[in-house]
Parts: sequence; C-alpha cells; structure tokens
Amino acid sequence: MSRIFYTFLYGLTLVGLFNSCNLEEIPDNSVPGGTGNASKFETSVGGNSNDFPNDAITSSDGGFVIVGYSQSFTAGDNQAYIVKLDSKGKQAWESNFGGAQDDYANAVTPTSDGGYVLCGRTRSFSASQDIFLVKVNSSGGKVWDKFYGTADSTETAFGIVPIGTNGDLLVGYLSDKGTGTSQIKFLRINSNGTKIGNKLAFSGKFGLTDMIKTSDGKIVVVGSGYADNGTVTYLARFNEDGSFIWENRYPAQPTNYTPAFDVVELSDKTIVVAGSDLGSNDHDFNLVAYNQIGTKLWHKTWGGANADELFAITLSKDNQLVVMGYTSSFSGNNEFYLSKRKATDGNQIWERNFIPIGNLWGGLTTASDGGFLLVGGENAANADILVVKTNENGEYK
Repeated sequence: MSRIFYTFLYGLTLVGLFNSCNLEEIPDNSVPGGTGNASKFETSVGGNSNDFPNDAITSSDGGFVIVGYSQSFTAGDNQAYIVKLDSKGKQAWESNFGGAQDDYANAVTPTSDGGYVLCGRTRSFSASQDIFLVKVNSSGGKVWDKFYGTADSTETAFGIVPIGTNGDLLVGYLSDKGTGTSQIKFLRINSNGTKIGNKLAFSGKFGLTDMIKTSDGKIVVVGSGYADNGTVTYLARFNEDGSFIWENRYPAQPTNYTPAFDVVELSDKTIVVAGSDLGSNDHDFNLVAYNQIGTKLWHKTWGGANADELFAITLSKDNQLVVMGYTSSFSGNNEFYLSKRKATDGNQIWERNFIPIGNLWGGLTTASDGGFLLVGGENAANADILVVKTNENGEYK
C-alpha cells in the first residue's frame, strides 16, 4: 500500500504500552481467533536523523520490505529509503537513493527475479517534481533508477503493480499543472525501467494514495475527492491499458472531511476502502465497501472522543479485514491502532491500541505466519521507523 505522508511529532516518551480498546463493544464469537502462535517483536530501523515509512510488504522469504524516506544519509534533504528485515525483525540490508534535493518512496512491489521496484517522487534531476523509480536486487543494490516528468507539471507516483506476462509494471501517478485540477495517469515500463506507454486516464479534483490490481485484471485507485464544501472518499476503476471504467465519490454531496487512504479486494471481489470521517467530535475510523460496478454495499464508522483515522488495510489468513491507523481517544496521545473486522459488514472482531507514535502514517502487511506487521514513526526527536510485529490476534507482547 502506498503512502503520501502526514508528520506530526509530539514530546512524549516512547513506552511499550498495550491495551485492549473498547471503542466499540460488539461481542463476536462467529469468527474464530488465531492460536496466538505467530511471532511477535518490536524494533526500529533507520539512521541518526528522521526516517519515515510510507509502505510495507511481506517478502517471498517470509521477511518484510519497508519503503519511505530518510534524512539520515544527507545534510537535511530527504532521500528515498528501502530496508529489508527477516521474519524475526533483524535487518538484512538498507539502501537510500536520490540526489541533491528531496526524494521519496511511496510504494514498492516485488519483481520476478527477487528484486523490488519502488516508486515515488523526486526534485533532484530536473527543475520540476518528477516520478522517481528505482529497481534494486535481492540484496538492496541498485539495478537502475529512472525519472519521468514534464517541465510544466509536478508528478507524484502513488502506486505500482505488475501487469502482463513479461515483467512489465504499471505506475499510477498524479500530474498537476497548478490549475486546481489533477490528472490521473498511468506509466507502463518494462523490466529495465524503459517507458512503453503513458496514458492520461482521468482529470478531476482529487488526491490519490493507493492503487491495486484486482483479481479480474482491473486497476483500482483510491484517495480523496475535493469539492468546495468538503472532501469525499474517492474510488475509480480502470482497465489495464488505463482506460476509464467508473468512479465513485462518497458521500455524493460532501459536507465534511471523509478522505480514503488504502484499499483491498476481498475473495468475492468486493472492494473495501479505509480512511476517516470527521464526525461530531473529531475524526472517526471509516470503512466503505463497494461491488465491482462501484455501488456502495455497506459503510462502517466508529471511534472515540478524539482523533481516530485508518491509514492501511489488509486481509487476514481467514479472509477477514484488518485495519491499521492511529487513535488518540484513550491516552490523549497518538497510538497505533489495529483492528480485525468482519469482511461482510465491518463489525468488530477485536481491536488493540499500543505504543505512542509520532509520524501518523505508515504501513500494514499480513505476515506469512498469519500475524501482522505495522510500521510508523517513532515518537522522538530524530525519529526512526517503528516496526511492530503482532501475532494473529493483534498482540505484540
């Protein structure tokens, strides 16, 4: 899942708090829990300055790959950052990429040769902001890097997925000429990073944060749609060649702030979007489910008296929803939030809150042993990337 980031640092001391939340009392015994045997750990990665995560995936060897950006390798400027951990949380390697200006990695995908391609944005190679792509091998060594853009626009890549059978990749990006309207575009590259095609897919007022390829070969993008009187959950579906199929904005008449940040497809082809909804008190957790033609199936909102937002969503081994974000409704400070929800309606199976965090963004992935890996920003000066691995019941201690 890809990330465009928020960063807030608070003067709190990092402690290993763990609580079972009661935001929503919905007893549920219809979906069995796990045995609790999946591994658990807490660690941090990064250098001697600020490091921030934007995405995390599970690797084919049972480890994890995290991408984002780091200030630890340059004098003040950000560089795209990738780090590989083994299944126990031990760092295998790390790499940073970029030039003299700011460079960011927003998403990562594995390649068939055991490497990875990360995508994001850069200002280091031209007078404007461009798409930034880097291919690394299985040891984190750079194979190639590319930047694509135009002089009169700023471009930001928000997602990357494999397509076809020849190792091609499709990069989703936004192009903005500063007119108030953005363009969704798709860049197709081969395994060497060479551009094969570029498609203008759709124009509108939106910001996009994630992209997936569905089981029927379509492309779904998610983010926020902007209007004069509010922000809505935005979802759009495209063919693999970038041609437009449909879009959905929820609610249809915006009166509030309802952004979306991540998306997942269920085994029955239902699409579920995670984000937040500005309620009467503050931000609440928000899930919206759609069918293949973009019709809303159900909507679930919950939360406490303070700010609660979802930034990531994945599927558990038993095909239920697992969401990650932050909550400040318990201690008054921002903490990791993790919850397992029914795939049929979004109702709660369990929820957890633990560990104060500083960077209110990050990633979530289902581990090969059925547990979950969460990444966020440490609550500290010169913050590292905080990595927490839970068992299948959301417990990390």
